[in-house]
Amino acid sequence: MLSTSRPYLLLALLVLCIGLLVPAAQAVDLGNGNGGDIPMYQGGESQSSGLRALFGGGSDDDLLPPEQAFPFSAELIGDDIIIARWRTADGYYLYRDRLDFQVDGAEIAGYELPRGIDKDDPNFGMMEVYYGTLEVYIQLDGPVDGDRVVLTADFQGCADNGVCYPPMQNSFDMAAGTSTSGISGGGPGAANGGFGGLPGGDLQGLLGGGNLPLILGGFFMAGLLLAFTACLYPLIPILSGIIAGDANRSSRRAFLLSLVFVQATAITYALAGAAAGMTGSAIQADLQGPWVLGVFAALFVLLAMAMFGLFSLQMPAAIQNRLDDLSRRQRGGTFIGAGIMGALSALIVGACSGPALIAALVFISNTGDALVGGLALFAMGNGMGLPLLLIGTAAGRWLPRSGPWMVTVRRLFGVIFLGVAIWMLDRFLPDSVTLSLWAMLFLGVAVWLTGAVLRRQVRGRAAFARGIAGTAFAVWGGVLITGAAIGGHSFWTPLAVDDREPLPWQVVETVDELQAAIAQANADDRAVMVDVYADWCVYCVQLERNTFPDPAVREALGDTHLVKVDVTGMNGEHRALLEHLGVFLPPAVIFYDRHGEEHEDSRVVGFMSPEDFVRVVEATNRHD
Repeated sequence: MLSTSRPYLLLALLVLCIGLLVPAAQAVDLGNGNGGDIPMYQGGESQSSGLRALFGGGSDDDLLPPEQAFPFSAELIGDDIIIARWRTADGYYLYRDRLDFQVDGAEIAGYELPRGIDKDDPNFGMMEVYYGTLEVYIQLDGPVDGDRVVLTADFQGCADNGVCYPPMQNSFDMAAGTSTSGISGGGPGAANGGFGGLPGGDLQGLLGGGNLPLILGGFFMAGLLLAFTACLYPLIPILSGIIAGDANRSSRRAFLLSLVFVQATAITYALAGAAAGMTGSAIQADLQGPWVLGVFAALFVLLAMAMFGLFSLQMPAAIQNRLDDLSRRQRGGTFIGAGIMGALSALIVGACSGPALIAALVFISNTGDALVGGLALFAMGNGMGLPLLLIGTAAGRWLPRSGPWMVTVRRLFGVIFLGVAIWMLDRFLPDSVTLSLWAMLFLGVAVWLTGAVLRRQVRGRAAFARGIAGTAFAVWGGVLITGAAIGGHSFWTPLAVDDREPLPWQVVETVDELQAAIAQANADDRAVMVDVYADWCVYCVQLERNTFPDPAVREALGDTHLVKVDVTGMNGEHRALLEHLGVFLPPAVIFYDRHGEEHEDSRVVGFMSPEDFVRVVEATNRHD
C-alpha cells in the first residue's frame, strides 16, 4: 500500500522539476560562467578540459599557446635540401607519426625522421615522440629558387601533464623567413572551439588518432558531461511520463523502457550526424528551426491536454489493432511509444551538442568515414542518456501505481509537458512572450493547487501544503508577468532589466553582404569580428546575453567592426553563408584583420566566458 504522505512528497519533488525547465538560454553555470570549472585549450589560451580531467590530465593554468610550445622554422641549405626545425619547449613533445610535409614550388624526393623516444602516452598508448630540438632534412627532387618555396608541416604535440593540442599546420616562406600557423582539419579553426569544458579540438584529436576504444570512451565521457546542461532536463519529464503511463510497471520494465528511450535518442542523433557529415547539410540545424520546434511544442501541448483528461489520444482503429497485437507480445505495449519519443527527443539533444558534434561532422566530411563518426556520436548519445537510464529506473520504483493518486500525477505531468513546450518555444520567441507564457503556466498551477483547498476537496496537512505551494506559484507568476511587462529576459531574474547599450552589430544574411561589410571595414582600416548566430542556438543566446555585453569585452573590441551573420531561418542563402565561412552549425565567432585575412587560430566555437573571450580578442589585436 502507498502511504498517504508519499504522494505529496512525490508531488513536491516533481514540482521542483518545473524549475529545471527554464529557458535553455539560462543554461547551468557550474562555477565559472563557462559551463563549469572544466579546463580546455582554446583559442591559444589556457582553460580547463572536463574530458581531460576525466582521463586524469593535469592542470593547464600555465599551458603555452602552440606557437610558443612548438616554435617552428625552416631553412634552405644548398639548392635542394630544406631543414625543418622545431625547438619544442620544456615539458612538451611531438608525435613522430603525426609529422608530414608538403612543399609549394617543388616536389619532395624524400626525408628521413630521426629515432624518437618511446613514451606511454596517456591519450594514445605507446608512441614514439620527440623532446627538445628536432631537425628533419627534406630532400627535394631538384634545385629550386628559394624565393618561390614555401614549406608546410603538419604535426601534433602534447604537454607532459596530459593536455594534447589538436592537429596543427605551419607554413614557412623561405623568401620572407616567416611562418604562419593554424589548426588543421575541417575548415579554419574548426577544431578549436569549446563549451562547458568540452573542446572540439580534443575530440577531433581523438577521432584523428584512429583508436576506436579511446574514441568511443572519450565521446561517452563528453556526453556524460553534456548530460548536466539544461538542454537535457526536459527529457526527464518526458521519460517519466512514459513510465508513469505504463500499466505493468516494475523496476525491470522501467529500466527496459528507459533503455529503449535512450537508445532511440542516441541512434537517431548518430544517424542524423553521420548524414550531415556525408552530405554537408546541417540536419541538426533543420531540427532546431522554428517550424520543427513549433510542431514538437504543439505535440507536448496535446499530450498535456490528454493528461488533464480533456480528450484521449488514439490512433486509427486499423493501426491501433496492429499495435495492440504487438503490445500483447511486449507485455505492456509502451516500448514503441518510448522509442518514438526517444527519436523525437534527438532534436533536444542536438541543441546541446555544440563543438562535440562539429568535431564529428568535420571528421566525417574530411575522411568520409561515417561509421567511426556515427559510432562516436552514438557513444556520446549514450553518455548523455546514462543519467536518464538511472532516473527512469528509479521512477519505475517510486512513482505511485494506478489508483486515485494517478489523477494528480497525470495532471502534474501535464503541467510539466506544458513547461517543456514553453522551453522549446523560448528558442525563437521574444523574451517577453516566453516570460508571459511561464507566468500563465505558474498562475494556472496556483489556481489548480488552491482551488481544491477552497472547495474543501482536501483537508489537513494536504490542504496546508497545497496552499503554500499555490501561493508560491502565484507570487512567482506575478513576478514573471511583471518582468515581461518591463522588458526582463531571465526566468530566474525577470525583474533585472539590461539597460546596457547594445553592441552596434551590422546584420548580414548573404555572402555578398558579408564580403561587402568586411571590405568596407578594411577600407576604413578596421578589423572585423563576425558572429554566426541563430535564435534557436542555445550557446548563441548565451554569448549574446552573457559575454558580448560585458564591459571588458566591449573595451577589448574597441574599434573592431562587428558583423552578425543571422542564420535563424536556415534558408538557401544562410546555408551558402555557413559553407562560405566553413561553419557547420552556429555559434562561431570569426576574427579578420585589417587586410581581410582571418585569424584562423582564434576562431571560437561554442560558449566562452567574458574573461576568456577578452584574452582571445587581445591575442588577435596583438597580431593586427
